[in-house]
Amino acid sequence: MSIIKTPCLDKEQKLQVEALIKEVQTFDGTHRIPYLSNNLNFDQEMPAFFLAYEKNQLVGVLTVYADEPDEAELAILVHPNYRRLGYARELFRVFRETMKEYQLSFTVMSERAFLAKHPDVLANLGMTLEDDFEYWLSRQRKAYLLEKRDDLSVIKASREHLEAIADFQAKAFGDPYEVALRYAKEALVDETEKLYIVMKDDKVVASCTVDFSTTYNYLYGLVVAEGYRGQGIGTYFMKVLINSLLAENEKVFQIAVESDNLAAKRLYESLGFEEQTQVVYAKVTDASKLWEI
Repeated sequence: MSIIKTPCLDKEQKLQVEALIKEVQTFDGTHRIPYLSNNLNFDQEMPAFFLAYEKNQLVGVLTVYADEPDEAELAILVHPNYRRLGYARELFRVFRETMKEYQLSFTVMSERAFLAKHPDVLANLGMTLEDDFEYWLSRQRKAYLLEKRDDLSVIKASREHLEAIADFQAKAFGDPYEVALRYAKEALVDETEKLYIVMKDDKVVASCTVDFSTTYNYLYGLVVAEGYRGQGIGTYFMKVLINSLLAENEKVFQIAVESDNLAAKRLYESLGFEEQTQVVYAKVTDASKLWEI
């Protein structure tokens, strides 16, 4: 076994990781695709991808997503033919050894469908599940019947809108303004994303980013500014976006919502989204041993 660590994936590595993810998800019945860029990491020189090879075959990957300097989200995937052979444990060990200097706390993201088949995997890594989780929902390709609202305009964002977007995004998600602004800026320039907004009375009142780098149109960061909620703006926004994207590509739709945000989940279900998977969080059982190897 050999493990390569890198801040970003080159073209060949990305193709290898995408092929591995497809095999793993087909085998496990899982659906969450890790973010395969380091563009949103707070330190773009920090190793973000740990690749495990057996000879020349990629058999495992650990990804690191850290948009703030105090916490990271990890995903660990191992090819079905190479499980229970120590690959996940070794990837985890190399990650922890490498990242000591950053002293990040970290959360491992997994899915209930996978853990149901492998109930001992978290214990083997010295981790336990958190109570909170995410619902991931998907929607097939079907257009909405939509009556146009003359008071609202749905358009792609431009640089002049970034500060307004970051302001209400930061308030909605409890993020620092600088982080929200970085997300908005990245969505504007990333070739695999599009940032949309709703304008009302010459003000930005809602925003949403669509990531189409995977097999889905993944919608995230959907927020209606405070003071404009309860007016059907979010519902109208979603319908316009989905109808527009139907004409742009052949992908289905995916969105995630936190387990305690049942109002948003009900909204998405009313729009035809169906629960696809539950993404769970796991942390090191004993925080005092966070960086013990």
